[in-house]
Amino acid sequence: MLAIVACGSGDTSDSVSTTNDGEEAALVLRIDETFTVENFEAVGFKLNQEFDTATVPLATNAYYGFASRRDIEIRKYASHADAMSAGVESALAILGRSPASNSAGGIITSGNNRTSYHAYLVAGNVVMLCQTDISACEDLVNAAQSDG
Repeated sequence: MLAIVACGSGDTSDSVSTTNDGEEAALVLRIDETFTVENFEAVGFKLNQEFDTATVPLATNAYYGFASRRDIEIRKYASHADAMSAGVESALAILGRSPASNSAGGIITSGNNRTSYHAYLVAGNVVMLCQTDISACEDLVNAAQSDG
């Protein structure tokens, strides 16, 4: 069961945390906004590769790149609702998988290396998978201008 709880005393339309039966809360930011990969490139995301979304349910695009020396995967969805449902489910399925795993954990980069993600956040219509910690992803979202 996914529960949404206010994060701090601010407006819940800006930032909330989600919990999934006691698991660590995921950060959810800028709920009513719509982002493109270009919004994140403008503030420091270095796009390396775009991936086929056939194995990422409901995603319209999937991008691999980096910011602040951390690997990041951005999965774009048609809506915030899609990001919160299929996007969160997909993110939870790959978090913490070993880079050497034969399962579909993380993405395979152009150098044929598998990236392991340990955190994720939801920002409007995107889910960001973050290597090591959430800070690089959060910095991108905080700096980005959305398309609406």
